[in-house]
Amino acid sequence: MRALLALLVFQGVASADDAVDKNAAQEASEANLESKAPREGVTMAGALGGGMIISQGKTANVPTLDLRLGHVANASTVVTIELVGGTYAHKTTGTHIDGEGNLLVGAQVYIAPSVWLRGAGGFGVHTTEDDMGRKTGSGLSGLGGAGVDLVRWHYAVLGIEGFYSGTFAKGGYVSLGGLALGLSYY
Repeated sequence: MRALLALLVFQGVASADDAVDKNAAQEASEANLESKAPREGVTMAGALGGGMIISQGKTANVPTLDLRLGHVANASTVVTIELVGGTYAHKTTGTHIDGEGNLLVGAQVYIAPSVWLRGAGGFGVHTTEDDMGRKTGSGLSGLGGAGVDLVRWHYAVLGIEGFYSGTFAKGGYVSLGGLALGLSYY
């Protein structure tokens, strides 16, 4: 009985309060349990600009469009799938339209907080049209690029980017390069 009375008198009383344990908070942040990454989840990006297409020894200035869908792999890498292309109209006896388009899978890696490099590989299609008709060639394609994030508003980022893509298509090598203004959502 005395032992039971001693337990009741000397036992500690458990209580909960709303105060944050500073040691636990410090350990959690050091263990990467709280992400401080500027990017997370699904990403979407689009860039519109100007560039040059080179095919069969001919060059032409073209508008370019790049659309990317991605997912953040870690604090500095985004895995992407993208469509990139350019097209131009020219005249001989009538108006003809030539173009280059690529479907690519790749990655965008941030080498500094607002500076990134990207690379991708996939499939490309090039079309040329003249008075004799339309010719289409397709093949393996690759892309390299770099960009700078200029302004960030919450999840939206305005940046400038440059890229160069090449396709080994029927009839030879076709390249497309460009400089564009981009808008991204992270």
